[in-house]
Amino acid sequence: MKLGRSKSWLGLCWAGLFVFLSQPCCVGWLRAQTASSEQERPLRIVITNDDGVEELQDRVAPLARTLAGFAEVYVVIPAQNRSGTTHHMSLSMGKRSLESELIWSGPFEEGGRRVEVHVVDGYPADCVALALGGILRDDPPDLVISGPNGGPNLGPAWFGSGTIGAARIAAIIGVPAIAISGLDDSEEEAVQALADWVAQLARSELALGLEAGQYLTVALPQKLPSEIKGIRVAPRASGLGGRYFEKAPPLIGEGEEGPRQVWLLQVPEMTELPPGATDVLYYIQDYIVLTPMRADEHDYAFMDELRGRLGELPAWPPEERP
Repeated sequence: MKLGRSKSWLGLCWAGLFVFLSQPCCVGWLRAQTASSEQERPLRIVITNDDGVEELQDRVAPLARTLAGFAEVYVVIPAQNRSGTTHHMSLSMGKRSLESELIWSGPFEEGGRRVEVHVVDGYPADCVALALGGILRDDPPDLVISGPNGGPNLGPAWFGSGTIGAARIAAIIGVPAIAISGLDDSEEEAVQALADWVAQLARSELALGLEAGQYLTVALPQKLPSEIKGIRVAPRASGLGGRYFEKAPPLIGEGEEGPRQVWLLQVPEMTELPPGATDVLYYIQDYIVLTPMRADEHDYAFMDELRGRLGELPAWPPEERP
């Protein structure tokens, strides 16, 4: 889908949208607005993804339709497949505007609540920033759901995931978020079962009670509902990287600074399970795996230690070289 350059153009003329939204004053305002109006309106939920508008019908629409039974739903998704883009934002690259197109507005079915579908010329993180700082700026949502994504995001793979990156941006801004990965959309039964389960999770105190900076990731086995054994909470497996690069045949010609070379990424198959009760272990045993995450990456313990070891740091200005 190519977005038209007409009334759908949104001029986001403030610089540093993400920086602004991340400030404590903005986070507090969002939470206060949500809390003050909690009894006055139904839940308001944003859905985004990293697979783009091509997966709207098979993955996103069933979830949106189910959520619309009790919540206002705003689907804000990229115009293109943006898998593997982590929390990259085009707005952080000097861009000052985003373009969106409202392609649906109204209830999906009789008795359902309002659903809006916005397609954005950007990345999943851009979609979240636009939803929270533009489309719903005056009516902040209670929850952001990212996904469902096709493949699972296990172990260290979470860091490269656009699905998880979008949830992480929402958490940084201060809105509870859930990232969902692993859906097999070829099975209609599995799609609807996931939608029903996520709908129950979305209106639970567990999800809506997440603090600013917290978010949940869900890895769903690509199985029929009857084949999934249950739910486990587990940390991410580590030490599963193992990726390396091999040289491809040399290219003809030279670059400005020397010979050009193509490097081919190699991803070895996992030959043994990582130690411990991790997300990988439970996932291959056919459990849904929940991993609670924090967007705040401060190491507070080491920060306190560093304050006591300032004398070990090089002095400033630096000493002259001998």
